[in-house]
Amino acid sequence: MNLLLTMLSRFLWVISLQFLCLSSGALACDDPQLGKEPAAPTKKKYQDVPVGPFHLDLGANLRLRHEYQAGFDVRRYEPGTTDQFLLTRIMLDINLRFDPDRRVFVQFRDAHALGTRLERKDFSKSNPMEDLWDMRQAYFEWEKIGGSHLDLKVGRQQISYGDQRIFGPGLWGNTGRYAWDAAMLRIDTSRAWVDAWIGRPIENRPELWPNREFKAPTAFVVYGGIKQLPFRLDIFYAGKYGGKARTIGESGKGDLRSHSIGFQLQKQARQWLDFTASLVGQTGRYGKDTIRAFGANSAVGVTLPLKWRPRLAGQYTWGSGDRNPADGIHGAFDGVFGGADINFYGDLNLFFWANLRDYEWDLHLNPGRTTKFALEHHYFTLDQARDAWYTTGLAILRRDATGLSGKALGHEINVRFSWQPAKGPEIMIGWGHFFPGDFVRTTGAARSASGYFLQATYGF
Repeated sequence: MNLLLTMLSRFLWVISLQFLCLSSGALACDDPQLGKEPAAPTKKKYQDVPVGPFHLDLGANLRLRHEYQAGFDVRRYEPGTTDQFLLTRIMLDINLRFDPDRRVFVQFRDAHALGTRLERKDFSKSNPMEDLWDMRQAYFEWEKIGGSHLDLKVGRQQISYGDQRIFGPGLWGNTGRYAWDAAMLRIDTSRAWVDAWIGRPIENRPELWPNREFKAPTAFVVYGGIKQLPFRLDIFYAGKYGGKARTIGESGKGDLRSHSIGFQLQKQARQWLDFTASLVGQTGRYGKDTIRAFGANSAVGVTLPLKWRPRLAGQYTWGSGDRNPADGIHGAFDGVFGGADINFYGDLNLFFWANLRDYEWDLHLNPGRTTKFALEHHYFTLDQARDAWYTTGLAILRRDATGLSGKALGHEINVRFSWQPAKGPEIMIGWGHFFPGDFVRTTGAARSASGYFLQATYGF
């Protein structure tokens, strides 16, 4: 009880601080629907500060979120468990500009989880909850080199595209899922733009400073967009390579050589209709197996010309599964480098874009100029009954290799409400509940899972 009161008092202190400071700074927040980086600050007090021959921009973002989890945690579905904690995150930005085309950008990030039952040893790889004053980004960028259409960015950097389903930083998580040590070249013309880059993702480890890159995989990416179209159209190739025969397939160990090719299309039509479509095909080698996998998403939304501007939407997401666990064909889609800890597959983050079919309908309302409401329903099933239920980290949670447990994973309902009382600030509250289906009930413990959060942010 004392811990709960302490967490609550800290949270209320932050909320009070926001209202006291509205006149002295701007606020920014993460959007749980897209998981985006906090919006660029609007206040100019700390922008364009002369430092000798250079100019300095400073920025910061503070986020606090209280969460209660029953029947799951940040790793997976865990029936019979409960946890509650306060997540704190501070990000400090330093942008040193040599001239309009050249700059050095550094971002420090401090993330803590107060009161959680989970410990550092519970995360064998990247820690999604805690990382102490590490250097999240540090890169040099040179745009329009020599007056050309060529840009260069080298160093530790965040990379995301489109709606972040295929490439996203996953910033709803406390430490963020993807930052990269990468070298990127961009060609940007009036008709199209193309990024070509090579890099490795960063592993968030609170016991190390600075964080190191994962030894594998290495990513090779070409991602571009065509301009002057009545819709957004992105086309991409993403390669993954992991050597030293560490990848274990059905037929034995070997290297990872994955090739993903796809597109994403997005259109807003006449203020009332919007739609999105994504398609990815994967081939290559997974250990000794041949990769043959696919991922797709399609969504349509209609905004009615009524009070509160109700938006009704439906979407379908498919990530292929492995049809036969002994045929030497790796059929499970891996999601490329997409956002996994945002609400594409439910706010509780029990599922990922692998061996999954997600049937979703949404209702979004704008009750006032400063408020938003979202009600979303997901029905999840396996794509292939003999393949696994995968976590957001692509770990196997449950599997029935006979396929006799069926495909029905269950239903999830999510509710979110946000209030933005001024240009910058936002306070958000959300709740989610998972109802297990036949597959879950047949393969083990199968209690319902539920959770809520209360979040506030401050930035300049």
